[in-house]
Amino acid sequence: MIQNPFSYTAPDSIAEAFSLLSKSGSEVFTGDQAFIGNTKTGHARPSTVVSLRNIPGLNSIIQHGDQLIIGSSVSFSAMLADAAIGSVPVLVEALRAIKDPHLKNHSNVGGALYHRSTSHGPLLAALLSLDASVSLSDPWGDKNITLENYLTAGSGQGEIIKSVTLTINRTAAGSFRHIDYLKVGEIVCGAAVVLATKGETISKISVAACGCVSIPVRLRNLENSLTGVKVSRENIEAALHELPTDELTLSNVNISNPSYLFHLLKVLIKRAVLKS
Repeated sequence: MIQNPFSYTAPDSIAEAFSLLSKSGSEVFTGDQAFIGNTKTGHARPSTVVSLRNIPGLNSIIQHGDQLIIGSSVSFSAMLADAAIGSVPVLVEALRAIKDPHLKNHSNVGGALYHRSTSHGPLLAALLSLDASVSLSDPWGDKNITLENYLTAGSGQGEIIKSVTLTINRTAAGSFRHIDYLKVGEIVCGAAVVLATKGETISKISVAACGCVSIPVRLRNLENSLTGVKVSRENIEAALHELPTDELTLSNVNISNPSYLFHLLKVLIKRAVLKS
């Protein structure tokens, strides 16, 4: 049961949305399961929720050459149905890992960024591995920041997430591997990998973890260790062996043993690299 009543409004312009969000107690409504859960537990107590669904341009996926711009109101299911998204394997695999029908049909890119719950982990990890950037807007203008920085800082009061932008690298390969707790759609651990090779040597690689961490994170030290080495099971295992255990704070609501989570993460990274 929702703990406190609130009013709902869906403005037709971003200027009107800014005006509404400037009022105390107002926040963006994404229709996301995380928001609904927070209102039921009392962790979120807005007086007014502002939906962005009617604002032009936020519910579209636009491709400009190799640039893919995903509006913040685009649902996970709409992303899966998009042909351009279909050309990005790591993103498709991550979206398919999200099994909950409500999440697929009602959660959107903006909701994943606003709430950053573990259920959004697969999408966020995939976008991290793709070096995505976030377009934010406030009454004074627009700005773009890397998704990696956004996940650390979040959005400011009154800021609206407009879109996420990524570059389709047609010479790179990618994969998302995960462990699903009891096959019920709860990700215990996941790894997103995008890599480019010259011959059999890794020329560039990005690795992001989710599920076993509170917020998806890039593994920069591991990326440095794998860059310039030949793709082989032995080389990957050697790099993973050097991954410091204290680099990550590992936890999951279903599995509390950090050593086991660390083991799972390394297994999934190896699988993702070899599949890519």
